[in-house]
Amino acid sequence: MEFEAGVVIAVAVTIAALIIDWPRALVGLVLGAIGRFVPYGTVVLPIGIVPIAALGEFVYPAIGRTTEPSLGSFAIGLISVGATASSLYVTIRNLKDRL
Repeated sequence: MEFEAGVVIAVAVTIAALIIDWPRALVGLVLGAIGRFVPYGTVVLPIGIVPIAALGEFVYPAIGRTTEPSLGSFAIGLISVGATASSLYVTIRNLKDRL
């Protein structure tokens, strides 16, 4: 039952992050999947979240999504990338432990 509850929470967090900021959330999902298969994934995730959120701040004005980088948007990006990456990482880890 604990695993199922965790999966429901992870799916809810991922959906919320996709609604808030879908491009960075998708990259977060990729980071979470990659982080599961590299050694020291618990170190790779936090180190990877910050550059992805920062890169989004400079890419978004170039593609016309925002007018300029801002600290608020960066914080939303951190939450979006972090939520999706960590939820996928933990879900895969728990699934692997359960099997």
